[in-house]
Amino acid sequence: MEIHIRTTGSVTILDLSGNLIIGRSEESLRETVKQLIAEERRFFLINLAEVPTIDSSGIGAMIKSFTSVKEANGKLKVLKPSRMAQQLLTITGLLSVLEIFDDESAAISSF
Repeated sequence: MEIHIRTTGSVTILDLSGNLIIGRSEESLRETVKQLIAEERRFFLINLAEVPTIDSSGIGAMIKSFTSVKEANGKLKVLKPSRMAQQLLTITGLLSVLEIFDDESAAISSF
């Protein structure tokens, strides 16, 4: 999985591409968010449009990222999860915690 970082205003957008699964990809997400928090970034939008598969470890990485951002008094939101990802977020109860968007402009303005 690759992570491309871009910024719009105060929002840091993480464009993920590839599978978010056990191993290097989920570790990479957690470490990237941790590093960005250390750089004083607080508002995150995780773009899942190019993530076809997420497993339980990937969900765990998203939960850990969400928790880390919240502890830093920030916000983390999700953009364009695949149908499978949306189902996993529903099953795990994360949809009640995470804000999900299909439109990037709407997501950014929600911060």
